[in-house]
Amino acid sequence: MSSIIRFTYYRRIQISFLLLILLPTIAVTYINYMVTQSNVKDKIRLSNESVIALVAKDITKMIDGLTYASNFFVQDATVRNELRQFISMKQIGTSAEYFTYQQIKNFLSLAVANSMNTDILMYLVNNEGFIVQSSESIDINPVEILQQWESVKARIHPEKPNLLQWLGTVESGSNGRQEYIVSRVLQDPANHRELATLVMVIPDKYFNKLFQQIHSGMLALYDIQGDRIAGNAAVSLDADDPLNDNIRNEINIEKTGWKLIYETPKKEVVGEISRTFYISLLLIIPCFILFILISIFVAGRLYRPIRELEKGVKEFGNGNRSIKFQAQGQDEISHLGSTLNTMLDQINKLITDIEQEQEQNKVMELQALFSQIRPHFLLNTLNSIKCNLILDNDTYHSQKIDSLMSLLRAYMKFNEPTTLKSECKLLAHYADIMQMRNDIQLEFSVHVAKETEDFIIPKLLLQPLVENAFVHGFEEAVEHPWIKVFTKLKDQELLVSISDNGMGLEEERMHQMNEWLQRPKEEVFSSYKSIGLMNVLQRLRMTYGPTSSMSLESNEHGGVTVLVRFPVQTQANPEDSMSLLGEEGH
Repeated sequence: MSSIIRFTYYRRIQISFLLLILLPTIAVTYINYMVTQSNVKDKIRLSNESVIALVAKDITKMIDGLTYASNFFVQDATVRNELRQFISMKQIGTSAEYFTYQQIKNFLSLAVANSMNTDILMYLVNNEGFIVQSSESIDINPVEILQQWESVKARIHPEKPNLLQWLGTVESGSNGRQEYIVSRVLQDPANHRELATLVMVIPDKYFNKLFQQIHSGMLALYDIQGDRIAGNAAVSLDADDPLNDNIRNEINIEKTGWKLIYETPKKEVVGEISRTFYISLLLIIPCFILFILISIFVAGRLYRPIRELEKGVKEFGNGNRSIKFQAQGQDEISHLGSTLNTMLDQINKLITDIEQEQEQNKVMELQALFSQIRPHFLLNTLNSIKCNLILDNDTYHSQKIDSLMSLLRAYMKFNEPTTLKSECKLLAHYADIMQMRNDIQLEFSVHVAKETEDFIIPKLLLQPLVENAFVHGFEEAVEHPWIKVFTKLKDQELLVSISDNGMGLEEERMHQMNEWLQRPKEEVFSSYKSIGLMNVLQRLRMTYGPTSSMSLESNEHGGVTVLVRFPVQTQANPEDSMSLLGEEGH
């Protein structure tokens, strides 16, 4: 039973036959299915773009017609004269009022005719609420028009006479049909008095006629507020709906802010393609069974000499080092057997070599332990000297030796991480020694923000930056020299700035150095002359990743400020990167 379950080389040969024959067939079929589906979708999407563009063009022409009609009532002097007579009309009581009524009715009919759309209904409402409509319509009677006006007049803004106002849809009639209302307030240009309100009604039958010309897919029209004007309610305004996998085309009608959406159900597109794909899979199954039978026979023939090799290796593993494989023929398995015999001889030789190497490692370990004694000897000696100086009341030199001992301990544990607070204390010891070495009286100050004190960083990370300030910033004498170190936490980043009031850098030189520091690849740094900056930046990026950075800038005191940034969140396991840096340092 275990031999059947065991994943032997024989089983792997069988599986290889299946993978090399069956999987490519399935992969090619699937890729062909996906490519065909994608091509069909692209073609339908392009076709839909043309269709939706034509529909949008028709809607735009209708909107232009409404704009022309409203301009006709605003700009024509004859119309304005009649509107001045119409402004206070409450009913038709005289022949003059009837004449005015007929004139306005004729103007409305002319405006409808010029709009090139007989489905549009227009009517004028004066300040007294008297209504004149363009024509008698079987779809809407005067009572319904009055009800419609009462429902939309609150939406009209009289202070906007120069604009068409798109008021949205309202229900009209007993059957609850949807009609879109557009209005424009008409003013007398002579005294800016409101003459009347022009109302233009776009009935749902206009959109139905327009959309019914498209025999496939679904159309919907939405206004700028996201309300559906007309079309299929199944078409959502939200294009990011995860449940919607239809082929979707959208176009904006610029003059109104409307959005026209055209969707073709995915099932209509890929249904036939999917059926063809499933039929192909059913045809592959008999081939798959035939390939299994062939693979069992061929794999058994191939596996027989390998089984002999397996037996020989097991015996060697059990301690029979004199075992040899009997190679027969000139095929690859025979060559493998000969190679195995050679390998067994080499293993016996390697065992002897390993034993000798272990002896050498023991000697090297003893030498390493001895080498660790020397730094401790130096530390103990320096400590004795410091104690003697203290006894002689030589505080100055005892402090210098104490600083030197702190640095020596840090170098001995270079590959261990430290806190930012401890690193800054070490910088103070280093500055103390450099002042004595360079014979310079310098003010060295450190300001570590409370929240950054326990942040873990590589040991001696900032020391090369302070060294640069001493070596390059104070090559010449400077009045009241100083070096200041500041740390703070900002946007999940630790910011460390090291500033001096030294000689500074030329602008061109500083720009060149910042360009070098921004380059991400290590081979760029290998040719750079500033070893200290290169070392700091490499350790930063190896420890905290590529988001850490370093830059130089001039400060107001004429010196240079080095800004170091690295993320706080990437310090979860800093010891791994720091130990690598420590090994490189040794």
